Amino acid sequence: MTETATRQVGSRAAYAGLLFFVLYIIDVAVLTRVPGSDAASGEALDFYSSASERRWMQIAGVYLVPLAGISLLWFTAAMRHRVANMAAREDELLSTVQLLSASIYIAMVFVASAVLTAPAIAVEIGAMTAVEAAQERSLLVVGDSILVVYALRAAGVFIAAGTTRAVRSGLIPKWFAVVSYAIVLVLLLTVARFRLVTLLFPAWVAVMSVIVLVKRGGRTAAAA
Repeated sequence: MTETATRQVGSRAAYAGLLFFVLYIIDVAVLTRVPGSDAASGEALDFYSSASERRWMQIAGVYLVPLAGISLLWFTAAMRHRVANMAAREDELLSTVQLLSASIYIAMVFVASAVLTAPAIAVEIGAMTAVEAAQERSLLVVGDSILVVYALRAAGVFIAAGTTRAVRSGLIPKWFAVVSYAIVLVLLLTVARFRLVTLLFPAWVAVMSVIVLVKRGGRTAAAA
């Protein structure tokens, strides 16, 4: 592949990564408004009894989740392609692990988002009353567990595989590799049921995207 084509692949990866970051931030802003499994009964009842427009804002926001997942898949595929063309010898095992962990992560986020918003959707379509939704905590426990426990482990594996491949190819600086491995430890070992910890993964994707764009710009200037 020519140098120009390689830079184009890197740009597509970077833009897809930044789009994933933006969409995920919106999704988190939506999900944090949904009462957690430890929310007081009054708080949960107030949420599900609120105006229909408020509930629809939550439901509409979750429909952005598939777009975020598609962006991450594009980022993953383009980055795998970019690193493969930069590396002297491609590690097919790590490349496969990175792709599979991305797919598992996206599936977990899809399921968690659907579960966490199920009570609001049920109230909106009349399948459940606001009182019943406020008392239904099992769905929220399941949703939080999938999002904060299972999805984060897959994200940690993704970062570990992606960082190792990027370091070997010379795509990222060593300082970012150290930070990346520290994030991996947090994602793999955290036991907190705190939804905002999920922002570590999209933040890593965003920084990786910026690094790719900066390197591309530097190479373009050098070529000129």
